[in-house]
Amino acid sequence: MPKSLSSFLEDCRREIPAEVVHVTPEVDPANYDVSAIIKHLGAARKFPLLIFDRPRNLHGRVSDFKLMMNFTISQRKAQIALDLPKEMTRAQMAEACVEIEKNRVAPVVVENRDAPVMENVRSGDAVDLRELPIMRHHYMDGGPYITLCTIAKDRRQGIYNASYHRMEIKSRNHASHYHSQHHQWIIFRDYEDQGLECPVATVLGHHPAFYMGACYTGPFEVSEYDIIGAYLREPLRVTPSTTWGDDLLIPADAEIVIEGALIPGERIVDGPFGEAPGYLGPQRFFSACRYEVRAINYRSNGTYQSVITPEGDKPWLDLPREGAYLRRIREAVPGVTAVCKAGRHAHYNIFIAMKKMSEGDPGRAAAAALTELHAKHIFVFDDDIDVYNSTEILWALATRVQPHRQVSITQPTFTGNYLDPTVVDETKTSVMIVDATRPLDRPFSPVSKVPDEAMARIKVEDYIPGEILQHIPVDRTTYWS
Repeated sequence: MPKSLSSFLEDCRREIPAEVVHVTPEVDPANYDVSAIIKHLGAARKFPLLIFDRPRNLHGRVSDFKLMMNFTISQRKAQIALDLPKEMTRAQMAEACVEIEKNRVAPVVVENRDAPVMENVRSGDAVDLRELPIMRHHYMDGGPYITLCTIAKDRRQGIYNASYHRMEIKSRNHASHYHSQHHQWIIFRDYEDQGLECPVATVLGHHPAFYMGACYTGPFEVSEYDIIGAYLREPLRVTPSTTWGDDLLIPADAEIVIEGALIPGERIVDGPFGEAPGYLGPQRFFSACRYEVRAINYRSNGTYQSVITPEGDKPWLDLPREGAYLRRIREAVPGVTAVCKAGRHAHYNIFIAMKKMSEGDPGRAAAAALTELHAKHIFVFDDDIDVYNSTEILWALATRVQPHRQVSITQPTFTGNYLDPTVVDETKTSVMIVDATRPLDRPFSPVSKVPDEAMARIKVEDYIPGEILQHIPVDRTTYWS
């Protein structure tokens, strides 16, 4: 059976049954009900996969679709999605992403009759986005928003791009479609320069490995359907779209796919919107295209998916991007052992661990990291520092850095990220590089530690009874949340 959202749910019910939770009372996603529930659970350090059985749609009626949230909100769920063992550390999972992406799997085309997403098709005047349980995420959002990935196909090379774009619902068949100036913007502008509509489709429910593959950061020339197949570990099944036929193939095993066109020469006001860095993103116009929806395809009893930024699924959904940093930086400095880039605390901060072989290695690693638009503050550490542990990071910054020697700050000459609220010029940012590695060219105090012999010889349970040990609370306040 091909992988789908249903197959992932079956895996979760088998592996982590207590973390699959159905919410049976009615909820109003457009009135922040779902966001508030997730925030309350997060404050209690609880991160279940949530299925809302009776969400209201934008008409205020109970939707025909369920709503699923938190599908990659924890390490274990991400491991299940990627078929990785539960013993894997986060650093090992990023390494696994690097290996996964080396083994691309081309998609296979199936007929519409064999595609579950084509069980129901609405087109033309029957299209109504307001029948979906679309959310308002944060206070002052400009409207209800779709936040999952959109598919586009390059006009010249025929390669597929999958990327995430915020989409504000404007009417039954129109939405804004906001672009950062990256791969899908290039595809759209090529169509626009020729006065052509850009065919697009937005996938609103699929296996989490599909969405993790859509986070791929690599060369423009790579078809991301091949990358998604690598993450699924099987060919992605695709089928001709209702609007564009064979000219735009859509995922056959998706829950819901809306499709249509980005209209050339037309922009539409988009926003504000609570963005991934944790701040309200301003209204946009220049890069916000008009998305005209011409068909909605969906499974019977389909499930709509969404994510909330910066909380929600983002840290683990972004794991492939962390792998991309690891791959790129390691190409420059083979001794790099780990890279941390995920979650609110690390959105523009890149933490690099390396086995330094020469004094120039930290600078070369930082330069490689800066080829990505999300990199603003680069911190480089020795490989004895766990770059996922805030206590170790702060200790190394305090004890291995002389600011006048090891902190470099540039002028605003680097391309910045549009979502960064500190950026004044939307296309430029300054950057900071902190070399927190120990010097190789002069003596440096060794790290104090208990002898390895004593650590191996002494067993705590020999000195403190087990019934007392088990009642000593675990304090996680010193770790990244």
